[in-house]
Formats: sequence, C-alpha cells, structure tokens
Amino acid sequence: MPATANNYDILIISDDVVGKKMAGPGIRAWELSRCLAQYFRVVLAVPDYSPLSSLEKEKESGEQSLELKSSSRPHFHQITQKSSPHSFDLTTYSLANPSPLRELVQRSQVIIIQGYILSKFPFLKKTAAHLIIDLYVPFPLENLFVHKWKVSSRQEREFIHHNDLRVFNEQILYGDHFLCASQRQRDLFLGSLLSLNRINPATLDFDPDLTHLISIVPFGIAGDGEEARGGENEKKGGDMATSLLTGQQEKEKDLAAKNTERAGESRAEPGPLRQRLPQGGKDDIVLLWGGVISNWFDPLILIKAVKKVSEQDPRVKLFFLSTSHPNPLLPEFDLAREAVKLAQELNLFDKFVFFNHEWVDYDRRGEYFCDADIGVSIHHLHFETYFSFRTRILDYFKYELPIICTEGDCLAEMVKERELGLVVPAGDEEALVQAIIKMMGDRQFRSRSASNIRQLKPHFYWSTVTKPLICYCQEVLAGKVRKEIKSSPAKVATLLAKPKNPWREIGKKIFGFRYMRWSPSLAAKVKRLLKM
Repeated sequence: MPATANNYDILIISDDVVGKKMAGPGIRAWELSRCLAQYFRVVLAVPDYSPLSSLEKEKESGEQSLELKSSSRPHFHQITQKSSPHSFDLTTYSLANPSPLRELVQRSQVIIIQGYILSKFPFLKKTAAHLIIDLYVPFPLENLFVHKWKVSSRQEREFIHHNDLRVFNEQILYGDHFLCASQRQRDLFLGSLLSLNRINPATLDFDPDLTHLISIVPFGIAGDGEEARGGENEKKGGDMATSLLTGQQEKEKDLAAKNTERAGESRAEPGPLRQRLPQGGKDDIVLLWGGVISNWFDPLILIKAVKKVSEQDPRVKLFFLSTSHPNPLLPEFDLAREAVKLAQELNLFDKFVFFNHEWVDYDRRGEYFCDADIGVSIHHLHFETYFSFRTRILDYFKYELPIICTEGDCLAEMVKERELGLVVPAGDEEALVQAIIKMMGDRQFRSRSASNIRQLKPHFYWSTVTKPLICYCQEVLAGKVRKEIKSSPAKVATLLAKPKNPWREIGKKIFGFRYMRWSPSLAAKVKRLLKM
C-alpha cells in the first residue's frame, strides 16, 4: 500500500462505546490507540452511538483537556493531547452504512478488532490487511452466565450460545494474530486454534513457539505521568492523536498525599465519593466496588458481610461505583437491582451501603478511587472465573488500594502471592467478614499492601503491556510476517470427516471380492485392518 496522508498503518475498531463515559472494551481501544500512535499512523473507529457529543461540548466551552479538531476528511476528528506530540484519528462507523468503514479497511495495513465486529462486518474476512483479533474478553464464557439469568428457556440459551460459538470460531479461522490477557487465556485459545487447524505443520515450521500467532497483552493502567506529560502540543505525522484520558492527572489529587491520608493523617476536602457519606465520611473506612455489578459477581454476600461488620465497627462503608453501563445497547443488570433491594431490606441503604447509579466519566474515576481505602471484587467460583481478567483490579493497582477479592482467577493468585491484600474463598461470608475487619483494623497491613502494589504496578502500565503488540505490528509493516492462507469453514468441516487412506482404497479393490471366501476369523482381521 503506498504511504499517503490518507492511509493508515493501523485501524482499531471498537465494538463498545467510546467517549467521556466508557467501559473496559472502549478504554482498551483508546489506550491501544494512544500507545500505538507513538510508533504508527493510527485511526480508531467507534460506534456511531458513542457519546462523542460530550467532547464537542467541551470544545465549545473551551474547557476540554484534549484537542478535538475536525479533519479535512468527512466524519473524522483528530484527537490530540495538549501536552503530547502523539495523536491519532477518530471516526465513527454505522451498521446501517458500512461503506465508509469498508473504505477505511482498504486503506489500512493492520486491523485490530474485538467482540462481534467480524460478525457485524463480514467483509473483514477477505481483507488483505493483517487482522488482529483481541480476545481479552472471552465473551462465549461470559454470556453463558449472562443469559443464565436473562433467558429462562434453555433452548433459547443454546441458540444464543451456538451463535456465540459461530462468531468466536470465525474469529479463530480468519484472524492472523490474536491477543489475550493472561497465560491462562493463552492456553485456552491455543486449544481453540489447534481444534480449527490454525496450529498445523506449516504454522510450526514458520513459528515454532507461536509468538507470531498469539500475544499476551493484558488490560493495563496509565502510568504516573503518562496522561499529562511533556510540553506544548506538537503536531507530528499528520492526522494522528493520543488519548481521551488527558485531564485525568490534573483532576486527580497526588497519590502520595492520598496514601498518607489512608495511613491515618488528616484528610483533605472530601471528594465526590465521600461527599455522599454522612459528615463527609471523615473517619469512615470505605470499601469501593470499582465497576458494574455483572451477573457473575456476588455483591449480595458482600452486602451481608458489611451488615455484620457494621454492627462491630460503624466506620465501614461500601460504595458501588455504578449500577448501569455506558453502552445504551446493553440490558440492565438484574443483580444490580437485587443488590439495591437487599441493602434496603437490611436497612443499610444510604447508611452503610451506597450506590452510584450513573456511569462515572473516565477522567473523573480517579477522584472516586482516591477517596476509597480498600478495593473489593467478590465473585462466584465457576468456569468463567478461571479465565477472567478482572479489569477493576487494575484500577485498584493504579490507585494503590489494598484489595479484598475472591479466589479463582489469575489476579487473585497475584494478590495472594505478592501480599497485595486478602483473598477469601468464594461463598464464605464469615471469611469475608473477618477479612474486612482485619483490613479495617490493621493500618500497617493496608500500608504494606499499598507499598507492594506500588512496586508491582509499573508492570501493568499500558506502555509496558503493549510491547508485544507493538513488536508484532513493526514486523508486519516491515514485511517480516507473512499473511497466512487460512482454511475456509468448508475446509475446516472436513476435519470432522475421517481422512482418506489411499492404501485402504487399494486394499478394498484387491481384497474386497476375496475375503468372503476366507475363514470368518481371517476375514474379520482383514476387515478391521482395512476398516472396510
């Protein structure tokens, strides 16, 4: 592809909304764009129902922390961090009119997609670009549990699951490279790749350790200073840009000061979280549930535990960051309603348990995390748990919050091994009560956990975790990685059939008419040998 101003090295297509309010998949698309834009010409395509109007309003008011510039190309914006020379382009796509996205695909050399994008835009299957599939959210596993509560008919759940498998298997068939979040996920997806013949003699001849097939790129965190670094904005590389998360550090209070406050010294003015608490929560110990209340979590046992703890120590407060999701297409979470109902029934609502019903702007999330003392993540123990990568734990890492979490996933193992907090068995209410009491009462333990997190978190900076992806893209653009000729679904279907054995066919012709004359035992042996 000729290098022109209208062509891109990398196109990232987000399946989730992007804007001031966004959840994990949208955040990941933004941060990958920010990191890759330091090395490549990048464009990010987001759904046309994303709340980008909030950026326009900031632009008009002059209060925005990033520059949103109209491009000479229709439907494009240039997103530029004022304090950074790196930038990327932003555009929207529409399911009703895929032609602009199709054109953008034709002008890109590497395409990174997530979720159901391949199913929504089947023309991506035939792209000449290198197609990278981001599998960090194993949605077939998640949806098994989402629809267990949402869909009463098992037959309907089977239909949904089969569709999810179809979408997932098409990703495995047509992707050139795959991203996952952990070693556990890598093992899971290697099994999927093997079962659909994506790991074969030709693959191993070219790539014996499969580093060109799959990379571990966990969810990350913005490093201290990454969002607001450098001097005045310099325009480099045409219409490229950095991150929406530019004003985050200006709005966050200094982490060191916050850690001192958590250690027991006087607090500054309460932030938005503590303003919700009685008397500004001056002496309270706040447990923060730092995300949505999805159906595979277990907030009910946590609320019951807080009830028991409050009877011993009234300083305990539990704050749920949001009961909703920023994506308007997603249904309500049934468990969120149950959690509110239980808090009301136990007379804890707005006394010891608090719910924020609106999704918090991403560049203001730090104000809530810095107001908390302990991060909590409590879930059920099941199949999805083992392969999950709880992104809220990464937020606790960023803001150095000691953690109380349930066992079962890879991050819980890290919390336990590195003494980042306390890990409790799933479904054990009394163990959870004791963990909360210990964490509240042992200030030195909290301080030590925060210190251990401080040492660990640089390993999860976006600039660190994206290195394998950056290296792969550099090799692709340098022509060092071939685009594999992949099997079509029809060819893959032949994997389920018995392979033809030419010797068996010859044997049938030679011996087929003779074996009837032989003794029954000899004939049976020959038939077994030839599998006639």
